[in-house]
Amino acid sequence: MMLRKRAWDIMRDEFPAVQEDASMAECVRVLRDAIRENPDNFVVVVKTKGGKLAGAISIWKVMKALKQAVLRDENIKNIESVDWDQAVRHACLTCTQLRLEDFIEPDVPKVRPNDAALVLHDVMAKARKSWCIVMEGGKAMGVVFLSDLYREMTRDMLRVC
Repeated sequence: MMLRKRAWDIMRDEFPAVQEDASMAECVRVLRDAIRENPDNFVVVVKTKGGKLAGAISIWKVMKALKQAVLRDENIKNIESVDWDQAVRHACLTCTQLRLEDFIEPDVPKVRPNDAALVLHDVMAKARKSWCIVMEGGKAMGVVFLSDLYREMTRDMLRVC
């Protein structure tokens, strides 16, 4: 059964997405909403104005942007007298004003709708990502997370046992 599963069987066709000219604040909002709805939904697809795939922003990229904002904050350099709550608020504000394009991962793991489940596994493993984007005609049709693939694979395993 597992060998017959295809990307289009497993993919989520509703996934978080933003336009490439969106702000980091918008990306953060979209990602927070996605995580609230489904905790393992931790990547935002970035599209061009024409709807083509520009790349993706993972939760790791958002955290990297926040870290960069914190490290840039001059208030933090004077450790003895830092108001940490204020410094973090300032860093968060700075982070949301960063350019999204500086954090887009353009080379994302991609699969075709008809690719078998084992191909999805290989693509994710080679890319060292726990997600891949299902593409057709240059457009993102869906996202498959490792947790989705795991559920499909173990469902079949449990039927056999």
